Amino acid sequence: MRRLILALTLALAGPAMAEPLLSEASGNWAGASNGGFFFRAELTQADKTARLRIWNGTDGVPKGGDAQFDNATIALSAYATSQRLEVVEAPDGSILQVVTDFADEAGEGREVVQIQYLDNQFTVIGYFHQSTGYNPGDDPIPYECEVDLAAGTARVNGTIGDLEPMDFEAQNASGWTFGAAFDRGWCPRIG
Repeated sequence: MRRLILALTLALAGPAMAEPLLSEASGNWAGASNGGFFFRAELTQADKTARLRIWNGTDGVPKGGDAQFDNATIALSAYATSQRLEVVEAPDGSILQVVTDFADEAGEGREVVQIQYLDNQFTVIGYFHQSTGYNPGDDPIPYECEVDLAAGTARVNGTIGDLEPMDFEAQNASGWTFGAAFDRGWCPRIG
């Protein structure tokens, strides 16, 4: 009986309990110059959310060890049709993007969370949400919200407004959740 319990415990603790890998990406936070920290990021499925882990290294892309960043609620995956990580080269370094395409019977769209490593902090620098809602018998309802935290602005359906002043810590990606832009009032809720 003890052997059976031990065998079941080991079987459940093995790969079957691991979070499925959705995407992985690597690069250097300084961009093509490779003058900053190298990083490796993994996006995994964590129940109904996507979990982002990031490892930093100085001598090349890290292969293991403890993650310097771990956020289990970075994006919603319950209605995701595709989730992936992308690295975009910008003039001031690399931007790690968490991209979620989603769809259900009520609508479809895309959400992008942009992260940079600034002053020893994983920092949300931008957020984009585009969706089309469906109401039976009515025209589709388009919605778009783009937040630029560096400029301190949000553009909602083409109208630009200023964000409330915030300190640098408020942009910490550790506190980001899939509803953060809406919860903070940067993107107004519709419906």
